[in-house]
Amino acid sequence: MALDVNSFKAIAWVTTAVFVIISLVSKGSSTYRFAVLFLAPLLWGVYFLRKRLHIHPCHFAIFATALVLHNLGAFGTYGQEYYGLEFDTYVHFYFGVAGGFIVARSLRCCFGLIGWPLWAGTAIVILGLGAIHELIEYASTLLLGPEKGMLKLNSPDAKTDTQKDLLNNLAGTLLALAIYSVFRRSREPLHTAADEERLTRSAVK
Repeated sequence: MALDVNSFKAIAWVTTAVFVIISLVSKGSSTYRFAVLFLAPLLWGVYFLRKRLHIHPCHFAIFATALVLHNLGAFGTYGQEYYGLEFDTYVHFYFGVAGGFIVARSLRCCFGLIGWPLWAGTAIVILGLGAIHELIEYASTLLLGPEKGMLKLNSPDAKTDTQKDLLNNLAGTLLALAIYSVFRRSREPLHTAADEERLTRSAVK
């Protein structure tokens, strides 16, 4: 237990330090240069909810790297293409992966969901969170204008940006669910044997 707590703290503090460093050394858009003011509370909020949501340290680390990936926008990565895909595509896909792992484990541990209900529930939650993020993007543009806002209205694909982002979120979530399901299935025999051993010991006592 202590090792897990130390792992969570180390991930949170290192990630926060990376946010601060990016803010200090970057010279890109102020929208992302000062994103630490939003990303750090989000990171630590998830940290403090780790027990309630049954978050695994590895999943927390993936989530933290997703936030760092997004924060690289301070270096002007948004709007650029890498290996034929826009940077925004990678970010939304990876957030789908990170969120998919966390939500799937939380729904399984908190509500006992397995099989298709787990897949459907995870996808619905991630798409809901993605929709909230898209609304925040739109609100930032209304408040700050098209230059400083998160939604770039002068972009060629501005009209389909929301649909594309949500599709990438969903694709990442489905990949996370596939990996999570395979991993859980490979561990089920081990858990079953351990459970039977505990029951046997309890019966003997």
